[in-house]
Amino acid sequence: MYSDKVSKYAQSIVTGEIPSCRYVKLACQRHLSDMDRIGDDDFPYTFSEEAAERFFKFCTYLKHYKGEYSGKSFKLEPWQEFVFGSIYGWLNESKNWRFHYVYLEVPRKNGKTTMAAAGAAFDCAMVEQTGAEVYCVATKEDQAKLLYNDCLAYINQSEDLQEMFEVLQGRSTLYARDTSRTSFIKPLGADSKRHDGLNPVSVYADELHAWPKRELWDVMEDAFGARNQYHMIAITTAGHDKNGICFEERKHLVEILEGNIQSEDKFGMIYTVDKDRQDDWSKEEIWNIANPNLGHGKQAAYMQSQCSKVSQMPSKLNTFLNKQLNIWTDVAQAWLRSEDWMSNCSPLKESDLIGKVCYAGIDLARVNDLSAVAYYFPKQEGLKNSHTFVDFFLPEENIDKKAITDRVPYRLWQREGHLTLTAGKTTDWDFIRHSVLKRNGQFAIQGVGYDRHFAGELVSSLEKEKVKMKPFGMGYLSMATPTSELERLCVASQLTHNNNPILNWCANNVVVSQDPAGNLKPDKLKSEHKIDGIVALIISIGIAISDNTESENPYKERGLRVI
Repeated sequence: MYSDKVSKYAQSIVTGEIPSCRYVKLACQRHLSDMDRIGDDDFPYTFSEEAAERFFKFCTYLKHYKGEYSGKSFKLEPWQEFVFGSIYGWLNESKNWRFHYVYLEVPRKNGKTTMAAAGAAFDCAMVEQTGAEVYCVATKEDQAKLLYNDCLAYINQSEDLQEMFEVLQGRSTLYARDTSRTSFIKPLGADSKRHDGLNPVSVYADELHAWPKRELWDVMEDAFGARNQYHMIAITTAGHDKNGICFEERKHLVEILEGNIQSEDKFGMIYTVDKDRQDDWSKEEIWNIANPNLGHGKQAAYMQSQCSKVSQMPSKLNTFLNKQLNIWTDVAQAWLRSEDWMSNCSPLKESDLIGKVCYAGIDLARVNDLSAVAYYFPKQEGLKNSHTFVDFFLPEENIDKKAITDRVPYRLWQREGHLTLTAGKTTDWDFIRHSVLKRNGQFAIQGVGYDRHFAGELVSSLEKEKVKMKPFGMGYLSMATPTSELERLCVASQLTHNNNPILNWCANNVVVSQDPAGNLKPDKLKSEHKIDGIVALIISIGIAISDNTESENPYKERGLRVI
């Protein structure tokens, strides 16, 4: 039996007293095995309970500065004691830190930032060496300042820490008192002006999953050359990019934990869900395994609310797995559920829509492919729900070969009236123009959205006909909101459609991509088959949202008054 907090936690994990994933078990077993190796000739390391407790005592000076615990002293949870007790408690023969590299991967809202801020402050004020330079590092300096600002907030909240640190107004630097300003904490980004002359004792790499390149990591690693005692700590959630530096560091740690390689100077923890249990993502017992702080800061009610959002909007599943359960996911993901889409078929005829307000979106083939013009009718008088239909166009030449390539019955769809074939082998923009003008005479079209990078003859000719053409971006900034709105409308059964088999096919094909902020948009490259009809529909919804937003702007009509 062990008496120290670090080993006690490890033992409770290994024995199953605390449920955990495989990687946590392996990390804890590694600790216990190393404890048994202390004193062996081939193991020049020892565990100092005193050194670990020194950090734990320092944390008692910290006070929470936000949320329900604001103003209260910070209390380390057992898992946090294990992580940072290992970082500071394991020493080499020279009584310096054993672990130079640390990889900590844990879901959001589990106190990662608090731990990192505590570690940075401790390294700066309490490490007994000259010039303890501590850097909070991220891809951009503004992101790095988030961790730095947490350090500052904790210091401002604690009278004890205020006595240890000096803050220079106007500078993003925290100095440890009584060190002649040689020990400090600074934020540093890949976009910072200077990366030379660094001599860090510790580096805290924030949200490593968002780092597209490893150049800054290598710069910081090279800067340790003059130090006998140093550590580089990566603190992150799971991400999407499995070709980046984060997943590379993760794979290296997994190899160590699995016993495939020996690396005595690297420590890490990965709180996640084992592959064979990931399908149980909606169960609270799974949440507990991935979230060591659940019930202590992160609440089950919050997890339940996030889980409910997935039930309402399935496209949020990847985000839930990624951020709440720390499961690495692909950037692209399947989107609309077939049952949601098909449950919204409507017998509504085009004749029922004459004179109704609508918005249009155009997704044009550049050469010889499928083109789509979507018409979106928001809920209004005479319409119980929002409604849409899409006109599809395809050059007739080589259509039979294309039907084989795309594995769909274009000829049948044409005969049934779902597809219009145009003469020649390239997209007939003039034909599409006439179609839009005809619809403009039937419906009260408020605007026609088109790819802003496409400003060809079709756009200019429609503008000459007094059609309200509106450019629309294809990036996350423009597409995210209408993409989410389309999904919401489908799941809530608030958008009906005319059961066009081509549109149904497109809906079934859509795969969406996600940016680091969680925004979604259709991904044509990742979608196996055509999605043009859905892209056109999203554009039309985006134009409707934009139009409504503008109409609510009080300055649109009267202008901005300057007094």
